[in-house]
Amino acid sequence: MKHLTILLAFISVSAFGQKIETEKINSTVLDQERNLWIYTPWQYEEYPDKKLEIIYVFDAQVREYFDLVHSIVQFLGGEEFAFIVVGIESPFIEEKNQSRNTDFLPKATDKETIEKYGEFSGGADKFLSFVKTEVLPFIDKKYRTLPERVAVGHSNGGTFISYSLLNEPDLFDAYITISPNYGYDKGQMAKRFEKLNPESVKKEKFVFISNSNENTETAERWAGWSESNKKVIEVLKNQKFKSKIHLETKDFSTTENHGTTFPIGVFYGLKSFIDYQFRTGEKATAYYDRLVKQNLLELNPEIVNTLAYECFWNDKPKDAIIVINWAIDKFPYAHNLYDSQGEFYEKIGELAKAKKSFLNAIEVLSKSKGKMDKEEYTEKMEYYKGNVKRVGK
Repeated sequence: MKHLTILLAFISVSAFGQKIETEKINSTVLDQERNLWIYTPWQYEEYPDKKLEIIYVFDAQVREYFDLVHSIVQFLGGEEFAFIVVGIESPFIEEKNQSRNTDFLPKATDKETIEKYGEFSGGADKFLSFVKTEVLPFIDKKYRTLPERVAVGHSNGGTFISYSLLNEPDLFDAYITISPNYGYDKGQMAKRFEKLNPESVKKEKFVFISNSNENTETAERWAGWSESNKKVIEVLKNQKFKSKIHLETKDFSTTENHGTTFPIGVFYGLKSFIDYQFRTGEKATAYYDRLVKQNLLELNPEIVNTLAYECFWNDKPKDAIIVINWAIDKFPYAHNLYDSQGEFYEKIGELAKAKKSFLNAIEVLSKSKGKMDKEEYTEKMEYYKGNVKRVGK
C-alpha cells in the first residue's frame, strides 16, 4: 500500500529543497583552476544521513548541459533514490592552448587531423587523470556519495567518457553518450573499441549511445561519424561483452541534428539507465544488497516498499513482485509489504496469489494488535479485509 500524499509531498519539497553551488579545484595535474557545478536534490538536505549516487556532466562551461541533466533527472528519479549532479567545466584559454577539445580528445595520429586541431587536442589522458585523482576524490570527500557513478557527455564529451571506459573502466558505472565523435582522427575511437579486452571490464557497465543526422552527405565536418558510431555499436553487441556491457541505443537521425539532440538524448539515456538499474527486479535487489553489505545503506520496510513501488508505478509489476518478495524475506513482520504484494499480484491478474497475500497481511497485522494505536489498527484491518473481499470469494 502506498499513498498519493507521499507523492504530493515529494513534488512540494522538491521545488524548494534543491541546491546548486560552485566549487573550485586548483589542479596540479592540469596546472589550472577548474570550476565545478554541484546540484544536490531535496533528499540530500531532508535526510542528513542519506548517501546518493553521482552523475558527472562534461562540458559544464556551457551551463545548459548541467542544468538540463539535473532538471531532467528530477522528473525521472524516484521517491526513494535521487542523484547529486556534478558539472565539470572545460574552459577556453587561448594562451594555454586550452579548450574542450584539448580535454576530450586523445592524441591524433593522422596528419590531416593534427593540422585541423592544431594544439587544441590531445589532452584526454591528462584530463582523465584530473578527473580520477582530483575531481572524484574531492566530491567523495566533501559530499555524501554512493559508489555508483554516471558519466554524461555530448559530441566530443561523449568521445571522452568513452575514452575513459577504454582506459579507466573503474571510474564510472554508466555512460550516457549523446552523438559521440567516434569519427575523430579517421575513426580512432572505433579502432580502440575493436581492441577492447572484455577481461579489462571487471564489473558490468551500462552504455547508452545515440546519434543524430551526422553523416557524410550533410556536411564535411561529420565525415566518418556515422560509420564509426555503427562500428562501436557492433563491437559492443558482440557476444563476448554479454556479461560486461549492457548496451542501449537510440537513433535520432531522422528527427534531430547535432545541436538539438542533447536534450532528447540525455532524457532517453538517463531514463534507460534508471529503469535498468533501479526498476529491474534482479538488478535493484542485487544493488541494494551490495550497498548494505558495504555498510553504505541501512534498509527498513518503508524503503524496500518504496523500491518495489518504483517498479510498479513505472508499469513493471513483475519486477515489483521480485522486489517485494525480496523485501518480505528481509522484513517478514511488516504487514504492509504483504498488502503491496497482493496489489502487485492483482495487477497481473493472479487473484489467488493476491488473496493469499492480503490474508497474510491480516495475519501479520493481528500479531501487532497490542503494539499499535487502536484506531490505526482498526483502519488497516478493515482496509486489508476489503482487499480480500475484492479479489476473491
